[in-house]
Amino acid sequence: MTAFPKHSRFGVGAVCAGLLISISGCGDSTAPSKLDPNAALQSLALGMGSVVILTPYGPPIDGAASFDDVAPFLDQINVVIDGTSQTMFALGLRESFPAGTCIENVFINPNFPPLPGECTSPELGVGLILWQSHSASTPPDRLIFIVAEEGTSNFNFIGDFTSGSVPAVAIYLEGEENLWFSLSGTLTSHIAATSQSCGLPLPPYAKSGSCNIATFDEQGAITFQDFSETGPTTLRRSLTIPRQTIHGLWQTITETQPITVPAFPTMMRMR
Repeated sequence: MTAFPKHSRFGVGAVCAGLLISISGCGDSTAPSKLDPNAALQSLALGMGSVVILTPYGPPIDGAASFDDVAPFLDQINVVIDGTSQTMFALGLRESFPAGTCIENVFINPNFPPLPGECTSPELGVGLILWQSHSASTPPDRLIFIVAEEGTSNFNFIGDFTSGSVPAVAIYLEGEENLWFSLSGTLTSHIAATSQSCGLPLPPYAKSGSCNIATFDEQGAITFQDFSETGPTTLRRSLTIPRQTIHGLWQTITETQPITVPAFPTMMRMR
């Protein structure tokens, strides 16, 4: 046996719960975001490329098609990066499944069949995107992706995996070459749906569902570790999110359908 108590968590949950990012390359400026919401979202769509982002278990968020609903509500929040206050655009994402859903019955991996009677509930249903941009025609200068749970999530990657749960994950991109992965920290998230619907398309594993604009109450602090071509380094970067409320999209999946996933899905693609 490996250090991962449930092979399904590693083969499906731990990987599919991560972020799949197609990055076109970020800009070089680190000036505060001063764009209007539509321009900021255009920049975000450029930065996230053609695939854009997989929210916790995979629904593709297409910037051009999906962000129109949230543009009127797009917020800017104040965060602290390495002790310096920064203003960033912020967008929340929430995905929920029907009660009793087992990921083994939704994400089928022929190379990792589940153990008899095994049922792993979906985890990491909250996503948070923070970014700074100086132009609608260029990718963001700073881009932060966070995937966590509702309530309090822990970013202790090694500790959470060895305890049997999927850890929260955060990725920080600055410029075209600076990439940082979460090492430790916590984030507390509380989400409430509004009555306003949104046009987010259903992911391939959803047979039916709906989408609503939602409010995200967020507070936390995350330490990132530098990641180079040769692997992790001793360099660190800190992010503090004082308690603030932002808007976002909540997709409620009411009925699932099985899909086949690759043996080893790629968590990140840089291009």
